[in-house]
Amino acid sequence: MARPHAFTGDNWALPKTISVGLEHSPLSEDELEELLVELEKHIRRGIENRVKRRLDELEIVITADLKKQGRELDLAVDVKATGRVIAPLSYDEVIAEAINEAVTWLAKRLRERGVKGGGGETN
Repeated sequence: MARPHAFTGDNWALPKTISVGLEHSPLSEDELEELLVELEKHIRRGIENRVKRRLDELEIVITADLKKQGRELDLAVDVKATGRVIAPLSYDEVIAEAINEAVTWLAKRLRERGVKGGGGETN
């Protein structure tokens, strides 16, 4: 019998601040909405491609808060997945990797908006 596994993505990593140049090129609500739809698709594909048919349920909740007139973005990703065991991998690893890849994609997209000067990551 398959054993379900549930994981909440809040625990995937410590909070990080990533500078992507929003201070130079503020993000609009419409742009944010489009990016969040794509971010969810990236996370979903990343998980589904790794666990394939073993996945029974997948819930992704992304919360975003634009601050300082679009110059700052707070982002929280919550993922819940249930399915059959995928040894030697764990759902925790698969979900964390999918989230990390999706957030990397998002940061790249934001930087590509024509922002000058890079940005770094701080914990």
